[in-house]
Amino acid sequence: MSGRTRKRPAFEWHPSNANRGPDGQPPTVRLRHADITIISDAGPSSVHSSIITAPASPTKAPAVDFVYRDDYLLHQMARNWDVEVDNGLAPDPPEERVQERVEDAFEPAMDPQYLLHIQDNVAGTEEAVAEAEKAAAGTGKTAAGAGKAAAGAGKAAAGAEKPRPKRVQINPLRTWLLQDREEFLLELLLRDGRRGHGSRCGRCNLVDGTLRCKDCHGGQILCKACLLINHQVQPLHRVETWNGTYFEKTTLKSMGLTMQLGHSVGQRCVHPKPAPGEGFTILDLSGIHDVALAFCACSTARSDTIQLLRAGLYPATTQAPETAITINALEYFHMLTFESKTSVFEFHNTLARLTDNTGTEEVPDRYEELLRIIREWRNLKLLKRAGRGHDPAGVSATKEGECAVLCPACPQPGKNLDFNWRDAPETIRYLFALFLGNDANFRMVRKKVSSEAADPSLSEGWSYFCEMTKYRDHLAKYGDQKEVHSTCVKHHAVNDANTSRFANLATSGIGTIDCARHMMKRPNSLGDLQKGEKYANMDYMFFSSITHPHDTLTHPPLLHTVQPPPCAETCITPRLHGSPVRSEMCVTPPPHGPESPLGSIADGDYAMIVVSYDIVCQWSVHIWERMKSLPTRLRIDREGTNFLFLIPKFHLPAHVEKCQTTYSFNLTPGVGRTEGEAPERGWSFIDPLSTSTKEMGPASYRETIDDHFGDWNHKRVIKLGKLLMRRVKVAVAGRDDHVKDYYAFTDSLPATSVLEWQTWVETWEKRPDSTNPFVPTTKKVTQHAVRLALAEEDAAHLKADEVSSVHDEVTPGLFIAQGLDLESQQLRVKADKKALDASATSLQLAKMQERQNSLLRKIKTWMAIQLLYMPEVSPLRAAEDRVSSAQQVKSESFNIPLHLPSALPRRIRVQAILYEYEFRLRRAQAYECLDNLRGHLRMRTHMYQFKDRNVRGQGACTRSVNLISRVKKKVDASAAQYRAARVALFALSARTGDYAWASSLRELNEADVRAFTDDSDGETQAERLKREKREEKTGKALGEGFKKLSWIWMITGVGADGDDAGLQEALRIQWCKARARAMRWSEEVLLIREEMSRVLAFLSWHSVWWDRQVGRRTDLTPEAAEGVSAYAHRQAAIRRKIRSSFDILWTTGWDSIVQGVGANNGVLNLPSGSSSFITSYPPPLKKKIPALTSVSS
Repeated sequence: MSGRTRKRPAFEWHPSNANRGPDGQPPTVRLRHADITIISDAGPSSVHSSIITAPASPTKAPAVDFVYRDDYLLHQMARNWDVEVDNGLAPDPPEERVQERVEDAFEPAMDPQYLLHIQDNVAGTEEAVAEAEKAAAGTGKTAAGAGKAAAGAGKAAAGAEKPRPKRVQINPLRTWLLQDREEFLLELLLRDGRRGHGSRCGRCNLVDGTLRCKDCHGGQILCKACLLINHQVQPLHRVETWNGTYFEKTTLKSMGLTMQLGHSVGQRCVHPKPAPGEGFTILDLSGIHDVALAFCACSTARSDTIQLLRAGLYPATTQAPETAITINALEYFHMLTFESKTSVFEFHNTLARLTDNTGTEEVPDRYEELLRIIREWRNLKLLKRAGRGHDPAGVSATKEGECAVLCPACPQPGKNLDFNWRDAPETIRYLFALFLGNDANFRMVRKKVSSEAADPSLSEGWSYFCEMTKYRDHLAKYGDQKEVHSTCVKHHAVNDANTSRFANLATSGIGTIDCARHMMKRPNSLGDLQKGEKYANMDYMFFSSITHPHDTLTHPPLLHTVQPPPCAETCITPRLHGSPVRSEMCVTPPPHGPESPLGSIADGDYAMIVVSYDIVCQWSVHIWERMKSLPTRLRIDREGTNFLFLIPKFHLPAHVEKCQTTYSFNLTPGVGRTEGEAPERGWSFIDPLSTSTKEMGPASYRETIDDHFGDWNHKRVIKLGKLLMRRVKVAVAGRDDHVKDYYAFTDSLPATSVLEWQTWVETWEKRPDSTNPFVPTTKKVTQHAVRLALAEEDAAHLKADEVSSVHDEVTPGLFIAQGLDLESQQLRVKADKKALDASATSLQLAKMQERQNSLLRKIKTWMAIQLLYMPEVSPLRAAEDRVSSAQQVKSESFNIPLHLPSALPRRIRVQAILYEYEFRLRRAQAYECLDNLRGHLRMRTHMYQFKDRNVRGQGACTRSVNLISRVKKKVDASAAQYRAARVALFALSARTGDYAWASSLRELNEADVRAFTDDSDGETQAERLKREKREEKTGKALGEGFKKLSWIWMITGVGADGDDAGLQEALRIQWCKARARAMRWSEEVLLIREEMSRVLAFLSWHSVWWDRQVGRRTDLTPEAAEGVSAYAHRQAAIRRKIRSSFDILWTTGWDSIVQGVGANNGVLNLPSGSSSFITSYPPPLKKKIPALTSVSS
């Protein structure tokens, strides 16, 4: 066996005999840190040690002289037995001896004070602490490790049975607090002195120096001559002079330094021209500087502004500039405002305070100049990134929307769609659909400040906002139209559109049409609002978005529309369609003929457009009639394009029942798992900007928002790799689970019923105006119906002045209904938290905490309203607060008592109408709970019977039991909620005197919670046989004539399980929902696969587009042409790098996508020939992936 060398740290304690001092502190000890090298088969080991001072362990004085680490112990044992341990030749050491030595030795070493000390003084502390933790876990485990090291055995030692010890966590902040803070403070104070540099010049060492630079590294003391030499290329550094007692501020200008422009460093200008005025002001990251600056006035000199720009300084004016800001400061502010929404005012104040934070000096005010510079800078960066500097036609030829950052994952005709996508079967053309989300934001208001004339636009309509002149012309004609009041629930967007609460604002908010699946802003899809979310505004934005020319970038390499592509063998961008042979996508320009004209929706560019809007049930009704009032360029021909109008999932429950099925994403084929809430989530990014934009002029307002949305889109693009990979992993898991459940559910049902339901649901999907299979036909008493009745009564009372309202928006009926909703939420959150065990992940715990936080906020809001309607509860809450404060116990949000009228003590009385309202809602709640309970019991019985008759095998039985367990939990929850509602009814009846309900809503015992045929409820066939034998032996079996149906089934007319129409309806709805879930998840996988393909194709197209910008301008000087060419090459390289990173990420994770129960897409019932239009991907790369070349963004 060959020898091996190991080096590990070991520690040795040397106790001190010194007694404790008068302050009672433990004595100090010396700690020997030893590096031990153990060399097997190669002679003796070597030990190198150093002695340091350490605090003695207050836990226990060392019982032995040494504390051995594992390798040190191995070395000592090898020496004691005089054998080669690593060769496995040593006899077993005396186990009790090892146990005894280690047991006493490691205890002082684990003292926290000791660990804290060695962390700061001993190299390799992390390994030492880890080993100390293992030692402290238990002597048995340590002894076992020592025995194994000595004898090469001992794997099954006693220590294996002990629980894993908790890891000792070193707190860096606490370490700094206890040991380092004082030293750090002294070091900061030391910086105010000369830091020990002495009085001699640190550069020439010839004369004494009194000057130093705050921005140069090292802080050397320099003489004046050396300081000026060092700062020929750093004229904006801050300098100080030593006055004998402290450093005081001075300037390079006062030292005689002059910035000379127009020449390279070291070259002398023979005709310098001083800047106008007494000095030149330059804004930099270090402050606002007053410098001496000279322009070049030689015969070959360029203009003053060009000289400033060549020197990295952006001038505030083009005529006789006196102020400039460094390019570095502009780039820093630009990124800072994207990430923190810092305003120009805040940035200017920051620079001013860095210049003088005492208020004793006059700092130049350059706020107005900085505002103007920032606007110009944003505009230049916008044009540069859009490639407008490469167009021979110039900036003036910029088209509308041309500077917007496009979404690579959305279908972009001419850029990322395959040449034959229009040939796809109708059932799969949703893969090429465009998903849009409409919404408005009323935080982004703008006051009546400035005007269009005083605040001219620099990029009108070039990015995300619509072109304002055309937009306002349309609003001037149709903006005053009265909106038709909502026929659904009260939508503020519709009903408040004609109110006057926006009268004092120039802009009441902004509307947007977003990419609904990737949360990106679309070109020419934003507009400001004047009076709420009026149809005239939203219509214009919507049609501007979908009719926006796709070919906005100048001279793009259009895709061929013929098949096959002529460059299929050499095309640089592999298209990911087709299996097993991958077809190719051409991204090179057509060989002959002019480029294709601009595309439009009339040409069938989109197979389907899915529109998500929270008021789409009202907005979409007459949209095609309203389209006729729009300008001709915004009107579309709908031929060949299918429009789907849906409501975002979060907003859907707020609509009436008909809307919840007609406009549901979950029930609509071809939309995958799209939820339509993208615009809502995007507002959180832009809302903080409103504090500064509300004070801006109209053009500044739009350009600032455009700038931030451009950055938002850019960040979304670079995150698409991880985003789509994360989504596809979730979608594949969801697809497999739901397809499996759907198949299992279908197999458990009669084939005739399934065939009938399938025909029904497919008919409804094709003709939504037909009977909806998802809607139950039986009438139910629900809380929603009672809430509607109470709301109508409240309205009648208020109209007749019979009651006085104490709240402007919340009526008494709504107040009680909200309280019951909060009570239900408390029960759900409490049950869900109880279900979390020790195996819960951090994500699950985080989501649970977020739910609790959200619930607490809702409860506090409701409690504030409660004090208006029920001021009598104030003493109760005050008493609860005192108890909580005294016990220092913080109640969970689901345990906070709501003190509804039914829960109040008898001595406390509130308004009689509140008792009446809660009584009616509680009664409806009880009936609703019984209805839910019966439905769950039906489902449980059916599942038990199916399992008993059909399920075989351990795996199938386990899955069936898991499903039944989930239904059981729903049964228990419904029963518990019914019992709570009944208790509340009794308390309310004591106030109202109405006990008529008690005859029907009886007490619910555990024995009552059973299905129709109690002998089969929850029993397998084997269990039933055992029960019958037991009853036969005991004689306690009941005859058929004595078996009674549970009273819960007698409230409404229901028949036996076999022919119960209610059960059939419940099964039909559940089967239709299971089918819809399986289909949506399967569609989602296909949609994401297609989006991945489009992203790669778009990035390839865009890289080629940038390549083609090289050499387009022939009117440039060689140096300018080099810069223009370099930028284009770099942008092309960036796109290729991003594409390569996405390709590698998606390729290596593709296996899981094409495997699983639903991978064959059988649930979608696709026609033949569809597979060639479904994105496939090559297998994982076999060879090593080459490193990507670093490219700056």
